[in-house]
Amino acid sequence: MITACLVLCWAGPVVSNDDPGFELVLDRARNLLRARDVRSGEEGPVLRVAVGSPAHPTPPGRFRLGRVIFRPSWRPGAFALDAGARAIGASLRSPMGVAKLPFAENGGIALHGGGDPDVLGKPVSSGCVRAADADLLRLIVWLELRDGLAPPRVEASGEIVRDLGRTARLHVY
Repeated sequence: MITACLVLCWAGPVVSNDDPGFELVLDRARNLLRARDVRSGEEGPVLRVAVGSPAHPTPPGRFRLGRVIFRPSWRPGAFALDAGARAIGASLRSPMGVAKLPFAENGGIALHGGGDPDVLGKPVSSGCVRAADADLLRLIVWLELRDGLAPPRVEASGEIVRDLGRTARLHVY
């Protein structure tokens, strides 16, 4: 039910040019992601996440977040291909989980769902930030309730994309 509303509901943004938007802060050492509405000062959800492994660290820096992709497709990297993995089209059952928010390397690195509870809190990914699907949806609902998402559009791939209706930045340290 929550996923359907996130994909289909939209009240419309209340945005001004001086809206500082949202800030998400990823503490790689603690494996925690914190959200804050900069305009109101309201603290948002805190998510326990898995980050990049020492061999493939999540890149530090400041990144602009532009969209949420529901039912994300997945293209395996070299390691997964060597292990026999195959690409998965738009689905709720891909390794990306229910949604992703691309942020680095032309969208190749993202905050996404599908995080196994056994790996959350550990540096195990190939650079992405993994969260439990329920936690990622909690963050997306929080953004939605603050006029943070534009109307959905369905891509030819079957992915459902919602642009962020307010500025959002991810600070990775």
